Amino acid sequence: MTDSIAETPSNDNDLNQEQPPAKTTKAKLVDFARRALVVIVFAAAVYFIAVQWPQVQATVFALQWWQVLLSLLALIPGVLLGMFMWRVVMASLLRSVDIEPQGLVLNQIYLVGQIGKYLPGSVWAFVLQMELGRKNGIARAQVFVASLVSTGITIGAALVVGASALPILVQRQPNLQWLYVILPVVILAMNPNVVTFLVNIVLRVFRRPPLPERIQANTMVKAFILGVLMYLCFGLHLWILVGHEATLDLATFLVLTGALALGMTLGVLAFLLPAGVGAREAILILALAGMMSAGAATAIAALSRIMFTIADLLCVGIAFVHFRWRQQSVSKTPADSTAEAK
Repeated sequence: MTDSIAETPSNDNDLNQEQPPAKTTKAKLVDFARRALVVIVFAAAVYFIAVQWPQVQATVFALQWWQVLLSLLALIPGVLLGMFMWRVVMASLLRSVDIEPQGLVLNQIYLVGQIGKYLPGSVWAFVLQMELGRKNGIARAQVFVASLVSTGITIGAALVVGASALPILVQRQPNLQWLYVILPVVILAMNPNVVTFLVNIVLRVFRRPPLPERIQANTMVKAFILGVLMYLCFGLHLWILVGHEATLDLATFLVLTGALALGMTLGVLAFLLPAGVGAREAILILALAGMMSAGAATAIAALSRIMFTIADLLCVGIAFVHFRWRQQSVSKTPADSTAEAK
């Protein structure tokens, strides 16, 4: 899988001829480090599932098989919508510097990079995406900005979706009242002028040149809509999962979707934890407390976490198969054309 990620549109043979031996050795070491990082993050994701499995095993066997399957399938379009949201931002940034983005490459950069969140410290997702982007001819700064902006949009979408669950959560945990204050602030901060200003500050800190142009409003709107749709898919996953314990109605769907969105946002802010472990579960257990016992709520929250990890890995596999299929289709096209001509 890492071989397809490592591919770059540039001519590697020409580059190697132009570079001195010392540079080539350094490039090989960097490439090895990238591959090692990919292996480590995938191992971390698998280890995470193995560690959590004993806690949720009884809950899984208590559910109907179709519940588990449908709940997992609902996550896949959500993960892919998150990918498309990032692509919208990334494509806008690349076109601003006259680079036409390649969709299949961007898919793999995002999906494989996201597995990095299973290492302690969510910064690894950013690091892996930047390194994979650099390997494919995209500047690290561009990938970093795209990830930073899309994360901000994700938080904004989560707070809007989470408004449906906020009254119940605040009633059960008054310490969450600060979310009422941060919601309008985040919405205002999503103004393209404000986002561009904040991004340029970050770039200045890292001694990088500012954005060549203002982030477009239509980019922000498209990404925000995709973010909302992403959380609706995630909410559907949780809604199906609790069907054996709670009433499946619209009110329950809105509360669960809002709680999951807020929990994932707190997980992003808890960047020292692998994928925000603990922060998301605390919010979910709080929302599920009125629907089931504390033990069942804890098990459902943990099972949801495992299913998210499985969905992430499945989406990487889907992207890899799609990439290989497209490669084979392109390579066969010239031969087919020649055969038809004869």
